[in-house]
Amino acid sequence: MKVKELGIWAAIIAVLIGGMWLLINAVNSSPSVSTPLSIKIPEVSNQDIAIGSPSARVTLVEYSDFQCPACKTYAPLVTKLSADFNKDLRMIYRFFPLTNIHQNAMLSAQAAYAASLQGKFWEMHDLLFENQNDWSDREARDIFIGYAKDLKLGMDKFAKDLDANSTKQFISKSANEAISIGINFTPSFFINGKFIQSPADYEAFKKVIQDEIEAR
Repeated sequence: MKVKELGIWAAIIAVLIGGMWLLINAVNSSPSVSTPLSIKIPEVSNQDIAIGSPSARVTLVEYSDFQCPACKTYAPLVTKLSADFNKDLRMIYRFFPLTNIHQNAMLSAQAAYAASLQGKFWEMHDLLFENQNDWSDREARDIFIGYAKDLKLGMDKFAKDLDANSTKQFISKSANEAISIGINFTPSFFINGKFIQSPADYEAFKKVIQDEIEAR
């Protein structure tokens, strides 16, 4: 091959390498769309479903779907955190039913909200997650009514609240807010307003809470 041809090929290779470098850097430097790290969630209000003292040093907000298997996995961890940190941790549950993939996501959220109107949200929360495999792929209304009976709720009120427009509106408002600010998966956890990657296990979750307490 002649020197002139070598020079041409070298130039072509240089252009290709340069183009690849620019493409890689463009991809790496492009801003992400709706990344949870940049999400600013609505302020906690007295409309939120909460457990724990309002003066707690740490507020944990969870966006969750009762039919989500990952949410079921985290549910006992979150319950244990509440018990272990007691007055230092306040927990907020926000509805984010993934109705496009979970057939009973909305109805289970309605059952939980209806129970909350009789002061039994967290009890229904636990029943729904503990028994998720029993109702996920079935006609679940009678099952949820059975849970309400087990919790000794007023059944007339529960039946009315289960299908009330106000119940559906409350849940839809929470879900629409989640979508509007870029949340796109469950569970999504926020500590004192900051998004956290879902911890690997209970000890990791506990450390995140403890670190936040010590930082305040």
